[in-house]
Amino acid sequence: MTVQNYYSDYYENYEYHGNTAVEITLIKKGVTIKRDWIFFDSVQEAQDFFYENN
Repeated sequence: MTVQNYYSDYYENYEYHGNTAVEITLIKKGVTIKRDWIFFDSVQEAQDFFYENN
């Protein structure tokens, strides 16, 4: 699953692939400026984070 949050000069792209990690990518003017993974102790925690941040 992918969710994009738009702001005035960049947007966040959250990706969740059904495991214990969520990938967050910050994109500004079509260029990826940051890509990071947030790891959780359980699948439920990762799902909760993903659904709360979209």
